[in-house]
Formats: sequence, structure tokens, C-alpha cells
Amino acid sequence: MNRLFTLYLFFMLSIVPLSFSLGNETTATIDAIEFKEVTVTELVSDPNQFNNQRVTLEGFVDKVEYTKSSKGEPFTLFRMNDGSDNEIRVYYEDEHLPLSKGDKVKIEGRYKKQKKYLLYKIKNVIKARTVVKMENT
Repeated sequence: MNRLFTLYLFFMLSIVPLSFSLGNETTATIDAIEFKEVTVTELVSDPNQFNNQRVTLEGFVDKVEYTKSSKGEPFTLFRMNDGSDNEIRVYYEDEHLPLSKGDKVKIEGRYKKQKKYLLYKIKNVIKARTVVKMENT
């Protein structure tokens, strides 16, 4: 019994430092992933290049809609343009953002050249991680 306990203790002490070092490496790798700064024009003109990429971009809010998910959780949908005809769609979960048409915003999120919602296919969509309202200049 003593011998079994000693083996178990030795085994646990040798595994614990390994698990701590693996955990730190994983966190560092995730933190190192950066968002690529792009423009609305770049996304619209070459969607394949940025598909599934994390991006940062600035633009102007166009149409804003507030809705709830099937579970009752709020989210914000809006169109974002670059001041010309180029536009993308953005959605932000968990909150109704205080946005108005014409607001300048900077967003970070994951871009999809096409997203399916039930029977609909929507092109040029970003699931925003952050949305920051900026001063219009």
C-alpha cells in the first residue's frame, strides 16, 4: 500500500508541472493572434482573401436593427459602409448598441464572405467582437 501511494504521488508530481506549462503556451498562442486591419472596399473587392479572418475596420453605420435571438437574447444588426457604395453587414450579440445612421465606428470581428441563416444566404458579414463609436471627422 505504501509503495502504491508513493508511485501515485510521484506520478502526480511529474504531471502537474507539465500541465501548467502546456496551459501557458496555449494562452500565449491565442493572445498572439491579431486582427488584420482592412477597409470595407478591400473586403468587398476580395472576399476570398479575408474569409474567416479576424479583421479590424472603420466605417459608417447605415441601417440599424435591434432584435432578439430565439432564446430572447438581444443583438444588434447594422450595415456599415465606407462612405461610398461598398457595404458589409455586422452583427453584435448580447446587447442593443446605441448606434444611429451616420455614426462612425471601429469594429473588430470575424469576417465571412457568406453566412447562412435558415433559408437565407447573406454576403459580406462580420460577427463583431467589439464596436467602438468614434468621433465623426
